[in-house]
Amino acid sequence: MTDEKPRKTLSITRKPADVASQAEKEANPPTGIRRTGKRIITREQLPDVQKPGIPKKPPKKPKKPTQGKRPRQPPKPKKTPPSELRARELNDSLNGFAVWLQRQPLALGIEKQVFRYIADHHLSASKRVVQRLLYAHTHRRDYLQAVAAGGMRYGLDGQEAEAITPAERNYAASVLSLKKCSE
Repeated sequence: MTDEKPRKTLSITRKPADVASQAEKEANPPTGIRRTGKRIITREQLPDVQKPGIPKKPPKKPKKPTQGKRPRQPPKPKKTPPSELRARELNDSLNGFAVWLQRQPLALGIEKQVFRYIADHHLSASKRVVQRLLYAHTHRRDYLQAVAAGGMRYGLDGQEAEAITPAERNYAASVLSLKKCSE
């Protein structure tokens, strides 16, 4: 270990000038600048230092020559997700039912009938696809108008299932009024 204590400040002094430079200095009198042996550098003297309060401008990029430039490719068409394709296929298949095509109020628990139909016709659709399709179908304007009008609910085969309750009618009317406001 050393017994030296670390210095708190560092001072740099200029080396003494030789005789030739001393004579030159005496021949050229100072212009009001007095050198003290320390060199002070200000921000203005530094080439790439950002001055406070002044935003730095980004350097301009040189333009590339147009020679040899490839023509821009048109954007690739977006691929349709498989779940959306299955939902379209199922919707097209369910359009064979008059109840579905005319957007009559569907019976509660209709998804069981839809899943049975999927199994019987060897279609490929997940639970999520069926739920999204039913949500889209039951939130269309003409379907909500049919529910708001009241009457009976129907199964896929067209048989009456149960009556629409006043609470369901009020809900359909409120959703319809929200749809009209958002347009």
